[in-house]
Amino acid sequence: MTRVDHLVLDLLDQQGIALPPTAITLALEEEHGINAPSSSQVARRLREDLSHHGLVKQPHEDRVQGYYLITDLGSRYLNDSDAEPEEFIADANDTDGSSS
Repeated sequence: MTRVDHLVLDLLDQQGIALPPTAITLALEEEHGINAPSSSQVARRLREDLSHHGLVKQPHEDRVQGYYLITDLGSRYLNDSDAEPEEFIADANDTDGSSS
């Protein structure tokens, strides 16, 4: 996982609601200033690795695309210091990545 992944997951975990990449980027810019990732980095990480590994999902995909919510798996990744990265890849393949 990259620094961008951690920042995005942490923000989504704190907010607890589905957000589009632009809102995530703006919040990260507010919090981290010039050290914030670019909007293209945020969008790419959400679309690719974070979604692929089941750490985020698009809960309203049937109505509107591009809003991302952290999954239970994503929260575990952030908060379980004993977990191994392989657990998250395996879990993403075995579950639908849903969040309660």
